[in-house]
Amino acid sequence: MYLLVLFIPLLSAIISGFFGRKIGEKGAGIFTSSCIGISWVISMLIFYETNINPSPTYIKLWRWFDSELLITYFGLQFDALTGIMLVVITSVSALVHIYSTGYMSGDPHIPRFMSYLSLFTFFMIVLVTSDNYVQLFIGWEGVGLCSYLLINFWLTRIQANKAAIKAMLVNRVGDIGLVLGMFAIFKEFGSLEFSTVFSAVNEVSHPNSIALICILLLVGAVGKSAQLGLHTWLPDAMEGPTPVSALIHAATMVTAGVFLIIRSGPLFESSPLALTVTTVVGALTAFFAATVGLVQNDLKKVIAYSTCSQLGYMVMVCGVSNYSTSLFHLMNHAFFKALLFLSAGSVIHALADEQDMRKMGGLIKTIPFTYVMILIGSLSLMGFPYLTGFYSKDLILELVYDKYYIVFAYWLGAFSALLTAFYSIRLIYLTFISNTNSKKEVLMSVHESSWNITLPLLLLALGSIFVGYMAKEVVVGTVLPPIIPSSIKLVPVVLSLLGATLAFLSYNTLSGFKVFLPKIRPQTVVNLFNPAIYTFLNSAWQFNYVINHFLVAKIWKFGHLISYRVIDRGLLEIIGPRGISDLIIGVSQKISNLQSGLVFNYALIMLVFTTLFISGSGASGFASQQWAYIMFS
Repeated sequence: MYLLVLFIPLLSAIISGFFGRKIGEKGAGIFTSSCIGISWVISMLIFYETNINPSPTYIKLWRWFDSELLITYFGLQFDALTGIMLVVITSVSALVHIYSTGYMSGDPHIPRFMSYLSLFTFFMIVLVTSDNYVQLFIGWEGVGLCSYLLINFWLTRIQANKAAIKAMLVNRVGDIGLVLGMFAIFKEFGSLEFSTVFSAVNEVSHPNSIALICILLLVGAVGKSAQLGLHTWLPDAMEGPTPVSALIHAATMVTAGVFLIIRSGPLFESSPLALTVTTVVGALTAFFAATVGLVQNDLKKVIAYSTCSQLGYMVMVCGVSNYSTSLFHLMNHAFFKALLFLSAGSVIHALADEQDMRKMGGLIKTIPFTYVMILIGSLSLMGFPYLTGFYSKDLILELVYDKYYIVFAYWLGAFSALLTAFYSIRLIYLTFISNTNSKKEVLMSVHESSWNITLPLLLLALGSIFVGYMAKEVVVGTVLPPIIPSSIKLVPVVLSLLGATLAFLSYNTLSGFKVFLPKIRPQTVVNLFNPAIYTFLNSAWQFNYVINHFLVAKIWKFGHLISYRVIDRGLLEIIGPRGISDLIIGVSQKISNLQSGLVFNYALIMLVFTTLFISGSGASGFASQQWAYIMFS
């Protein structure tokens, strides 16, 4: 059972990838969806074993990394953390597979697409079931590779090429941090297995080395989970098909960084500095992404920045040593964020691939089911009382407030909740409620999607309503809410409702509200942003400009002048191929000068070499006689 959850997605990827033409487009969709569905059933059984009946399982399969002192087994670790992650990954992945059979219908390369999705799922399962850092790194790099393949699925689009390359390169920066962290762990502990490292962490005599390890691991998590500084790949990843966005941003790639921090919790607990840095990074990311999401006009990019903000909450609460709460929010977020992305895909599908919210509107009457789905997902994202997001988001802010030494992180998170509510209601209003800006021929053809698109939405909506309440005792049953004033407990909910109200009033142009609120003019709140602020936020705080012009350009210039011209085309060419070829050509030319075509030159050469030959023969004969005399005397 434990091995099947790992190898069934791999089998699905192999069959769909290599035999896609044999089984056909429909066959590939049915086969891969069935395989991931079976993996989900197995994951539920593993969840029952590891979480309901707490009995973790450790499996050693074979020794595969054996180099002197470094011995690493291919092993699987199934504990409470792995059980929850498996349920999240396989649940969302199975629904995304089913959704893709409808959303991608008509595409000639469906088998390749389904193969990539299954391979993505396989590598994520490898990542969460590993029992050592080397094996975790295999899954870590695997999801990075699959994200490149999926973002660049429509490979004839230049923007998709650029986005895929950008995602790969930005993640390489974080990967360097993870690799250096692994080197530091091996240097300090002599092993890369979780059990060995975590059991010996209290025996380390140099606290600074633990802090260095944690900071390097945090760099890896910042890259993969799109935290502030290495977040720039995340919005551009929207160039891929919508099911890819749901899979990357809900259950797989972006949660890998948070999972790394949770798994490495014993190391972080030994370094107060690393915990403080983690909290600050998470709080700043939550606030930054929420401000940028306010002014985005692309439907999918608004949801992408909300993902970045929610990941900030997860990282922030890890910094106050509440890893189970971070895992709880990760699980809740997977359901309502997958619902939002797939519902957005349904809107885009209905509007003939239009993603600009300014060209939408008036869709509440034509696609009411999709409207209800996005409304449920947005309310859960806002932390509306008694929906899934409410149970984890409020608990995160209460736990952060309890740490008085870093209380500013609480206020950043609470204000981010207001901004989250604002852009969520803005998205709903511009897409469904406002007067339509769509073309007539597009609007006339709008209709609800097929059953294999709406069914996953319905199931995710149920998860977005009930999962938080149902899983609360299992995941965070041991977490005691801090004793803080009731007014502080109510702040996130009040700010969320305030943000939602401000968004609705600022974008509403209905005459009924002008009667009750005559002083509120359309766009009042929106116009509080002057052009400079609007441009600054819309450009994501100019991060791309700063990174490209002050960092990437300098590195590119250094690489061209030093690495390329001086070393590669200079020193290495002189020592290597060009130098050897010049030497051979020079020697050949000098030797060729001997062949002048003149008889006396040839006669001279023959005379010289004959003399040398005779002299050599005579010397060797004399030496032989002396040797024989010595031996027999």
